Amino acid sequence: MASSPIQAVPSDVEREKLSREELLALLRDVTEQRDNLLTKYESMALQVDESVREIAADELDAQQSEKKAEASEHRAEQEAAHVAELSSRLDEERRKRAEIADEFARFREAAKHAPVEDPWGVLWRAASQIVSDWVAWTRAKFPPDSAFLPWFDRMVELVKALSCLAFKGAKALFDWAKPRVIDLWNRLKSERRRQ
Repeated sequence: MASSPIQAVPSDVEREKLSREELLALLRDVTEQRDNLLTKYESMALQVDESVREIAADELDAQQSEKKAEASEHRAEQEAAHVAELSSRLDEERRKRAEIADEFARFREAAKHAPVEDPWGVLWRAASQIVSDWVAWTRAKFPPDSAFLPWFDRMVELVKALSCLAFKGAKALFDWAKPRVIDLWNRLKSERRRQ
């Protein structure tokens, strides 16, 4: 017996079943494709992220290198300026030293050929000139607004007054002792001759 036509023609339920299975298969395929696309997207995102990090690191390194180069150039300019300043100071000191040496040479020459009437006066003037130069040089080393300048000036005045008194006392002692020493020396020589 032939099969019934109802069984041969698929019912709506069977068609619906087939459609669900096809739909499920399609859904599985779409889900699989979606997962594949997400995986590819994630790997691409990781590669892009790594590339961005590398580019950012390279840019940061380039910026740091540029800053270091600028700092080195600035430091080199400062050092060159400092060297130039020190060189000019050294030249100035050499010039001053040469002037002082010339001044001393002129003084020695003048002292050599000058008639000496008062040797103590000449000695006092020479010593006071040398000491005055040293005091002026030392005073120039203090800043103009230093609190030590008035004390330094007072100390210089005190030392000047004491040295003047000491010089006058030594001169008076020498003037007093000179004839006595000469007299004593003559007596000793005459005593020696007698013996």
